[in-house]
Amino acid sequence: MPLAWGFLFAALTIQRFGTHAYVTFSVARGTSLSTRLLIFLRRCTTRVGDAKIMTQFPAFAVVSRSFGYLRGLRIKDKKLHVAHPRARISLDQSFFRSVLSGVQLYAYFVVVSAFRLFRSERARKTIAFYPHNAPPWYNIWLVSQVSDLKITSDIEQADTIFVFEDETYTSSARRLTQDQRQRAFNHRIEDISKTHVGSVFEKVFGYSLTIDPLTFQGQAVCKSDLNGTHDGKIVDCPIPAQDLEDGAIYQRFIDSANDGVRSEDLRTAIVKGVIPAVFHKFKSLDARFGTSYLHTDVRAANDVFSPQEQALIAEFCREIGLDFGCIDIMRDMQDDRIYIVDVNKTCMPVLSLSFKEQMKSLRLMGGSLRTAIGDD
Repeated sequence: MPLAWGFLFAALTIQRFGTHAYVTFSVARGTSLSTRLLIFLRRCTTRVGDAKIMTQFPAFAVVSRSFGYLRGLRIKDKKLHVAHPRARISLDQSFFRSVLSGVQLYAYFVVVSAFRLFRSERARKTIAFYPHNAPPWYNIWLVSQVSDLKITSDIEQADTIFVFEDETYTSSARRLTQDQRQRAFNHRIEDISKTHVGSVFEKVFGYSLTIDPLTFQGQAVCKSDLNGTHDGKIVDCPIPAQDLEDGAIYQRFIDSANDGVRSEDLRTAIVKGVIPAVFHKFKSLDARFGTSYLHTDVRAANDVFSPQEQALIAEFCREIGLDFGCIDIMRDMQDDRIYIVDVNKTCMPVLSLSFKEQMKSLRLMGGSLRTAIGDD
């Protein structure tokens, strides 16, 4: 952890001058161990070409390019409001624990990148992100590090292109050439709104998640149609037409509290139709729509889904165009059927896990990614 704290107090900027790049560090007092390491890294990378920095220390370069994602942060009503992606995050103990877990993960991969300087160069598969760079707090960046993929900005030469755009509606992949699309992940998925997810789910599974709140009898969930808002609430239907909320979707209430005291979610990792890991998340009933977890287990697909369910999940992902990401699944204790309630094409890690479990899940996803790109 001393190394992680050192990086917390380090501010990194990369300034471009002509064909050279200078790496500048500003380190607070009291971080002597980290300071020595940073000075060493600075000496290694000063006055080298951009390609050199990307090759030797991709973690540093990605963080520098990703500062734009931190713009527009503001705090309101005890929540952190993030402009990109659009999200509201509760500033509670769970949030700060997640921040520390994220810093620990990032520090680990920075050290791994540094040690690559001292090993013999060998051919590595390359991955490029388009149209935006993937910051280090997203799964695909972390999995790329675990998979020993070299991150490049050249989509023409990259072995794999990952379409990265953290928005509900996207169309940027249409600008890729046919050759680029053949090497791309997530180039077909353009709509992850709750409405579209519900429509594809009903088409594949044959039963519905979305309901008509004007005629449905019983409890339902009202939530934003946009991705990543975590603003669900339980409502009693039917409701008057004048009470319908703009921009909201109404879904069947899924009772996943199998023990009566905890809500259970099954965040399911997907890589080209394969399920490398399932994050079995437990939440308190009064926080079932939030991001604070009581406990999380990493489980195998066969432990939680039947072969038929796994086949339907893979078909759903093909239909909606998800090559890499996570889908949120709930199992209703009343009918024992599964419901796909959300799709995440630019998902983040489950930071409530221990470092050991986090690395286990990343390696499982990394193994599936290497197989998918033909590097296994």
